[in-house]
Amino acid sequence: MVLGIGLHAGKAHAQLIQQLFPSDVPGYATDMTGSVVTRQMMGQQSDGIGLGSWLLRPTASENVGYNTNTLGIPGSGSPAVQTSANVSANSRWRRHALGASVGMDDHRYPTQSIASYTNWHGSIGGSLNLGHDTLSAAFSHYQYHLSATNLGVYGVVYPVPYQVNDGRLTYTKVFGRFSLIPAFDYQDFSFGTAPGPISIDYGTISHKVETGSLTSRFAFSPGNSAVVVLRGSAAQYDAAVQASTNNYADGAGFVGVDFRSGQVWQYRLLVGGETRSFANGYSPPVSTPTFEVNVSWMPRRIDTVNLTAGRHLSDPETPFARNQVITDVRLQWDHELRHNVFLRAYGEFGESDTQSATQLADATTTLTGSRLQKQIHFGGSVFWNIDRHIRASLTYNYVNNATSGGNVNYLNIPGRLSTFTSNTVLLGFSFSG
Repeated sequence: MVLGIGLHAGKAHAQLIQQLFPSDVPGYATDMTGSVVTRQMMGQQSDGIGLGSWLLRPTASENVGYNTNTLGIPGSGSPAVQTSANVSANSRWRRHALGASVGMDDHRYPTQSIASYTNWHGSIGGSLNLGHDTLSAAFSHYQYHLSATNLGVYGVVYPVPYQVNDGRLTYTKVFGRFSLIPAFDYQDFSFGTAPGPISIDYGTISHKVETGSLTSRFAFSPGNSAVVVLRGSAAQYDAAVQASTNNYADGAGFVGVDFRSGQVWQYRLLVGGETRSFANGYSPPVSTPTFEVNVSWMPRRIDTVNLTAGRHLSDPETPFARNQVITDVRLQWDHELRHNVFLRAYGEFGESDTQSATQLADATTTLTGSRLQKQIHFGGSVFWNIDRHIRASLTYNYVNNATSGGNVNYLNIPGRLSTFTSNTVLLGFSFSG
């Protein structure tokens, strides 16, 4: 069991749900190679359990500690107990690939039981090797929760359950150094009702999104290429009048480079723009420059510095918003102190610029104008690989949240503040088969 907490506590944006998908399932591939330290840590883990032409990887973790602010309101501190388990199975075939993963993570707060929740997921995917070309398909189901302390979430105090069904199809056509990658992704988001003394139905932000994209790559050398991405998507919200006004069509384009063969520097840089128009006829369109940066610097074998940054349009995570522009910058340093002891430190800044002119007919909360939310995260971790099956960790995470603008009543919930801080300390163990 791993004792620790994910450092991206604010990464819950609907359009970014693919970041949560398991990278060990074919069809859900990561875009960047990991840091040297990450690869060294993975290399010290168990090789899994071989079952003929299949490889099974079970994992479990237990985390205990304290969170000073579980709900973003004063007096909501509580001891924290986090339990997770996951098992994945992947084929070991020479040409094609098939894999599946299922897992859960449970968050318990003994003195703030209303803040407790359980997430779970299941994924399956595969790829067909068609000579020089590859066809990949994958499907995932997630049961997750929005938290009041997430970036882009406001008007929320108690965890809000939501589920996601995601299906994607990708084909890679290779023409020597040049390749074309058409892809289609279908996502169905369904939001439930928050518990608590005042129940709020978040079903008005339930929606379906269809996304088609075309990526072209030109390889200068193995691992180094120029990239052009064109993407279009459409969203359909609930049939209710106050929800269907958020229906939109979205278009985006990016150009950049993807250089991952270097021993000291690896980077991916994409710049472009995104525009979104709404079907209701009176909401103004939204356009913004967008970018994605992922840079790894490995000055020594025992050190890695990672910079990740991005800006994009995102779907609303609250009934009181029409859309939001997310900007996020994170700097992380990993260091190998000893052959089985690793240190990590990070700092992160996130901003959500939300636009809305919405009044809910069945609620007492309104939001007009725009609302700006800023979060600062920093923290650190110590990892100790006791052996290839057991790892211990100690993690500290700090969050400072400040919001301004708009007019939010928060349903007269006592103590609800636009500004809050949170400190979390966790100690635990992880086990892998």
